[in-house]
Formats: sequence, structure tokens, C-alpha cells
Amino acid sequence: MVYLIPTSENVSLNDTSLSRSAARAETRHRLLRTGAEILCEQSFASMGVEFVLKRAGLSKGSFYHFFASKELFGLEVIQHYAEFFNRRLDRTLKSDGTPALERLRRYTEDGMEGMARFDFKRGCLIGNLMQELSATHPAFRKAITEVLLGWENRITDCLEQAIAEGDLPDSLNVRPYAEFFWTGWEGALMQAKRHQTVEPLAQFVQIFFMALPRPDNHSLAQPKP
Repeated sequence: MVYLIPTSENVSLNDTSLSRSAARAETRHRLLRTGAEILCEQSFASMGVEFVLKRAGLSKGSFYHFFASKELFGLEVIQHYAEFFNRRLDRTLKSDGTPALERLRRYTEDGMEGMARFDFKRGCLIGNLMQELSATHPAFRKAITEVLLGWENRITDCLEQAIAEGDLPDSLNVRPYAEFFWTGWEGALMQAKRHQTVEPLAQFVQIFFMALPRPDNHSLAQPKP
């Protein structure tokens, strides 16, 4: 989105102030968006501030006007990415008349398509940072954990809808399956990048849906606590 700064002599100070504020907001958004793109492709350690600015087409002063350090920038990038991804998950998984399990499968198909579209250069920002920083940076570990909990909650809700639709057993404790989904999906993303193919993702999806017990197969169901 492009913000045009009014230049008319008749523009009020309030209008000018609003436009400048919008421009600042757009600059900040561009930095966060660029940071998210970079961290989907490479490590946090290798991401330099100058590289972010060059890719965003901004001056160095722009960065430190909004972020006191690279670490604080990284934490805000996580939040920015989470907000974007949450909207995507909600849009894909929300009830639209399609069975819940089909909506979940549609999400995985979209993910595989996205990996191929970006030539397997981009992975999941959260998965990348989880592997790189969780053990050594408590603030990043906390932020990443909060994001993953939100994602697990969304899959849990989807699987509970599948129970209501009669596609999963009433007694099934779906939370472990939601946690397993993200554990397996994130690992498969890394393997897809390594092998440059969606096959690891397709294999995980097949295993995940095969592991889900059906109403006539209660022996695989985990009772709710």
C-alpha cells in the first residue's frame, strides 16, 4: 500500500500529521514484513540490519527509529508473522460447510503448494527460529511457545469440530493429535527444503490422517481426561 503525502497548501496540519503517521506506520510494517521474509529463508544470526534495510529499500535511521536492537526487532517480527499466519489459519480452518478434516487437509495442500512456489527456499519462520534460538534465548523461546500454542489451539478446535461432525470418536482426546500435527509438519518442512520436494510433507500428511481414529476404531482413541 502506498501512502501519498499531501502537498497542497490548503492541507490542514491535522491532515499532514495523519499522513506522516501513516507513512511511519508503513515504514515500520515494511521492515517487519521484510524481516519475516528473510527469516523464512535464513537464520537469525545471519540476518544483518543492513541487509534488512537494503532489501526493504530504507535508510539505516529508519530501523533504529522503531527498534532499539536486532533482538527486539526479531521478537516483533515473530509477532508480525504470527498475526499474518493466524489470519491464514483462521481463513482456511473456519467452518464453511466443508467437513473439518477436509479443511485441515486443504491447509496442508496450500502449504505444499507454497513451498513449491518459492522453490523450497522458504520454510516456517517459527520452525526456523525454534530450532536456532529456543535453547539459548529465553525471550525467543517464550514468544515461539506462545505462537505454537495458538496454532495447536486452532488444530484442536478443528479436530473437535470433526468429532461433532461424526468423523472422529466422541471419546477422543484431540490435543495430542494437534501437538503432533505441528511437530510433524515443522519437521517435514525442513526435510522438504533439504530434499527440494514436497514428498516429506505428503508423507507426513498421509501418516497423520491415517493415525486419526475413526468412530468405528475406538482401540486407537485416547480417552479424554
